[in-house]
Amino acid sequence: MTERDLMVERIQNAMQALERAHEAKENLKQQANSETLSQFQKEMKRLEEELRLLKQILEHEDTYSMDEIAQALARTLHQSATYRRIPEFEPKK
Repeated sequence: MTERDLMVERIQNAMQALERAHEAKENLKQQANSETLSQFQKEMKRLEEELRLLKQILEHEDTYSMDEIAQALARTLHQSATYRRIPEFEPKK
C-alpha cells in the first residue's frame, strides 16, 4: 500500500468516524443518559485519533513522498529496503 492509498484510507476513516460521532451526538440529544454519553465520548475519542493520524501525514507529506520515492527506486534497482526518515504507517485492520 502506498502512502497515497493510506492517505485516502485515513480520510475515509475520519469521515466515517465523524458520521458515527454525529450519530452519537444525536442519540445523546434525544436521550441523555450515562450510556449515550459514554457512547458519544467513545466516538469522539475515535474521531480524535483518526484526525490525529491524518494531521500527522499532512504535516510531513514531503517527507513521506521522498521516502516513498526512495523506496520505489530501491525496488527498481533490486536493493534492500532504504532508510526511512518516518516509519511507514500500518494499515488499519
